[in-house]
Amino acid sequence: MHRPHLLFLDAYDSFSNNIINLLQQHLNATVEVIKIDDKRFAASHDACFHAFLSRFDAVVAGPGPGDPRNPHDLGLIGKLWHLPENVCVPVLGICLGFQSLALAFGGTAGRLHQPRHGLVTEVTHRGQSLFKGIDLLMATQYHSLHAKLGHTVDKASPELWKSTSSCPDIVPLAWDLSDDQNGPILMGIRHLTKPFYGVQYHPESICTSSAGARIIHNWWTEALAWTINRAAKVQKMNTSSPTIDVDSHDTNSESGDDSASTSSSLFDAVNPTLRDTTATTPAVTRNSSRMGRSTPSTSVSWKCVDMSYNAIDVALLLQNLQDIDQQAIMLESGSKNGQPVRPETGRFSILGCVKDTRSIQYSTGNHMITNDLSGTKASYTGSMTDVWSSIESFIAANKAIDGSVDVPFWGGLVGFVSYEAGLETIDVAQPTNNDRPDVWFVFVSHSIVVDHVEKKVYIQSLERNDDHWFKKVEGALQEPIGKTGPHSKTHDKTDSARPSVAAPEEEEYVRKVETCQDHIRAGDSYELCLTDQSIISYGESPQPKSFELYQRLRTFNPAPFGAYMRLKEESEQKKNGVTILSSSPERFLSWSRSGKCQFRPIKGTVEKKNGLTRKEAEALLNVNKERAENLMIVDLIRHDLHGVVGSGNVKVEKLMAVEEYQTVFQLVSVIEGQLQEGSRHTGIDVLAASLPPGSMTGAPKKRSCELLTEIEGKPRGIYSGVLGYFDVGGGGDFSVVIRTAFRWDDENVWRIGAGGAVTVLSSPQAEFEEMDLKRQSCLPSFGHHRDPVK
Repeated sequence: MHRPHLLFLDAYDSFSNNIINLLQQHLNATVEVIKIDDKRFAASHDACFHAFLSRFDAVVAGPGPGDPRNPHDLGLIGKLWHLPENVCVPVLGICLGFQSLALAFGGTAGRLHQPRHGLVTEVTHRGQSLFKGIDLLMATQYHSLHAKLGHTVDKASPELWKSTSSCPDIVPLAWDLSDDQNGPILMGIRHLTKPFYGVQYHPESICTSSAGARIIHNWWTEALAWTINRAAKVQKMNTSSPTIDVDSHDTNSESGDDSASTSSSLFDAVNPTLRDTTATTPAVTRNSSRMGRSTPSTSVSWKCVDMSYNAIDVALLLQNLQDIDQQAIMLESGSKNGQPVRPETGRFSILGCVKDTRSIQYSTGNHMITNDLSGTKASYTGSMTDVWSSIESFIAANKAIDGSVDVPFWGGLVGFVSYEAGLETIDVAQPTNNDRPDVWFVFVSHSIVVDHVEKKVYIQSLERNDDHWFKKVEGALQEPIGKTGPHSKTHDKTDSARPSVAAPEEEEYVRKVETCQDHIRAGDSYELCLTDQSIISYGESPQPKSFELYQRLRTFNPAPFGAYMRLKEESEQKKNGVTILSSSPERFLSWSRSGKCQFRPIKGTVEKKNGLTRKEAEALLNVNKERAENLMIVDLIRHDLHGVVGSGNVKVEKLMAVEEYQTVFQLVSVIEGQLQEGSRHTGIDVLAASLPPGSMTGAPKKRSCELLTEIEGKPRGIYSGVLGYFDVGGGGDFSVVIRTAFRWDDENVWRIGAGGAVTVLSSPQAEFEEMDLKRQSCLPSFGHHRDPVK
């Protein structure tokens, strides 16, 4: 059977790879991907684009932000509909591509009264063409605008299924008739004589029913029939077309050539058949000398101590072992009544004793990398691509063996990646030019991992003959709870004054929410995750010690991804230092040593107050607004993950489940993907391809981040970034930096970020209250409690 060779026109959407996966899985197609503004065709004569199209059996014009009336938003999609007869190819338009098709043949576009982003509704059809053999179809919509063919009748009229005088060549195939406010919304069309088809909804969404795949089959069946009917003419066209040089070096071809330009594929190909799925995701630039699996060079020394007889206070243990005012690392799984608050994600706590000074830093402000991972410090200009490459090289060179298989971290690099560093990976202009580190990782060679479920402590070292370290930790473990060690310091908790808090102004925040909604109604975004910061200052009054503040935070808001991180560097030129106090509930990304990747986005929040029960919380969260927020991020993450692990290797293991935390109930999904054995990709590639976290941006990611940068008007910094580790055994785990306070050494203030996802269903006042609720997870640690929201 003929294997389809398809072209996908990517309009900078955050769901494109999911569509490509659908095409590959259900048509066994090879798919090449180019952007709608591909520079080879934007400025060239149309003949060049026509010659390029002749390579393909059909084209899919994808979704994306913007307006089909704006040529800039359409790019090459706009060139598909009026091709010369000898160049014409079957086309399937999805969302933006669908609207473009309608407008090209007499239709118009307008704003919906109520945009439909992340909403799942029934699509009504008559079982014809694309919808042949389909019964009930529940479909996910992501659109603010809709195409109109000139129908002026109500939803019960048979005239809806006929072409109109203004669009005689367009045949309606499907409608959404469920919305009285918007009226009938066109969902599917075909051209009367040409092989052009389109659907408004997203067949690739996780919440679109399995009929979405059938649509793809039906389209290809009709496209193939049209091609066969023109076989003689097509054969003549292929033999007589002039040869026009199109630089295939810039295209994702089937050749398997790893030198494909990043203009069309920012990730190198996984293999020829998966080359297309990587077209919209950034990559780690590799040195060819280390493409194979590295030979382990380090053996982990470790010892397991049974602590079932004695409670373990990891904060006290860290304080007893080292000077926490210098460099200190603690990734803590919060506990309550002696049990982890969420065992499936918060089973282990990690203490890193930073004896080694090796680290890597990068600032997006001046693009300066400071790298002494090799033991020799070097400073040079670079980019995030260079940072990922350096980290991956270091982990590969220090690949370790013989650690306990029960422990996720044997040693490695621990640190953070800021939100602005994530922006750089998707080519969004930076709002700041300061030289503070946006990436900072330190090498941890000595570590302690506490298993809170099995009540065991693992003492680990990457150095040989390290008996002193093991004896030191074992001695500290025998100390009674509450006894101070040589580095412990006690502070009078009543000394510090109540700080001043510069909080977001309600009126301004509400205005920003409304601005977000204006952009969404215009079709520029589906969802925008708006945030703001509170600034905490003690002025001239004495400040509490940072570790004391963290101990308050972990008591008030225990979370599965708690962290105390004190990073410090002194040089002749300057002093760098930052302290991070985190109580994040959200895993961003983890990957196992066998390559299993997991995302756990949180979207949808309700406060635990007035005795709210879990059942009541589930009812409050099971509404369109909350589910739509979560669904959009799930589909975005599936796109990011498909772009690295490849087609058919992504699953949604949990969809919009309610989880309970100390102060809130939240809606959580779990998306997993498997890196294939022998693949050149690692979990570091998945991380690089997925920043900034989709739960902190909205979708489509790039356009949403550009809008948010303009609306917020200031950098987020460490907040909205990620924090975690790269394990020398091959794994990694990162949380989203939320419910977190941080302070730079050159500032005398703490910063707490908070926000929420804005949709058209949002109440601006409710969004302000949600933001205020989230910042309250940290503020009480500073002695500041919520004032009533007016």
